Amino acid sequence: MQLDISENLVQKNHSTSTLADSAKQELRFRCPCCQKLYSTTADAFEEAHASDSDLSLPEFDCQSCFKSFVLTKKTNEFGLLETQVNNHVFSECPKCTKLMPLNHEECPSCGVFIEKYQQVAQAENPMLFELNKLWKNVLENFNQDARHQEFLNLCQRKMALNLAFQKYDELRKTMNYDATCEKYLNQIETRLEQQFINQRAIEQKAKAEPKKKMTQKVFAWVSLFGFALLIFNKVRPTFPNVNGLIVAITVLAFSLWLVSSQNKNNIKL
Repeated sequence: MQLDISENLVQKNHSTSTLADSAKQELRFRCPCCQKLYSTTADAFEEAHASDSDLSLPEFDCQSCFKSFVLTKKTNEFGLLETQVNNHVFSECPKCTKLMPLNHEECPSCGVFIEKYQQVAQAENPMLFELNKLWKNVLENFNQDARHQEFLNLCQRKMALNLAFQKYDELRKTMNYDATCEKYLNQIETRLEQQFINQRAIEQKAKAEPKKKMTQKVFAWVSLFGFALLIFNKVRPTFPNVNGLIVAITVLAFSLWLVSSQNKNNIKL
């Protein structure tokens, strides 16, 4: 009986040991972007080491946020392996604006075929197509400041700085490019402030323009009326004592009209 019991204990211990070994072979980790929990086997590092990867670390694509990341051998305080965002180059889907791996023909988020969508977008909205094309160039050459400035300059000319702010803000949230994105977000805010000041000056000028035109008309009519009154008083003297006053008012009104007209022409130039 005791042997039977011992054999049963050995079998039970052996079964428990097998489960423990299986649990040890399972690697658990989270996506560094959306924190979705994943698991894989321990031979993932062996497969990565046998591949042509320079890092020799297993690489994964998150099925939730579609971000690429690598698995390290470090363990955090919760017993999960640490992960880090892979430094792959991403592009942006022209339809849903979600980030996706570079040179993918189909967006993993919305399923649109990039080339066909771009052809339709170019025909329907050439300006937006041009902006998205420059933004793709920014993502492909993210460390080149000239690409960013080219994109921002075009956005400013097209009055689309709000679109640029949205793209950099989304990139900062999804890719953790805090310092770089913050730099260009500050530049966009500065450009927006200057654009607002210029637009306000134009609006104020537009509001003042009718008043200025009205004043010019008043000067013109006063001078014409003065000339007519002088001619009438010359042909048929009616107010001979006020000829000097009429001449002074007429000359003053004509001079003011002439000066205001010249200022308007200078502003247009």
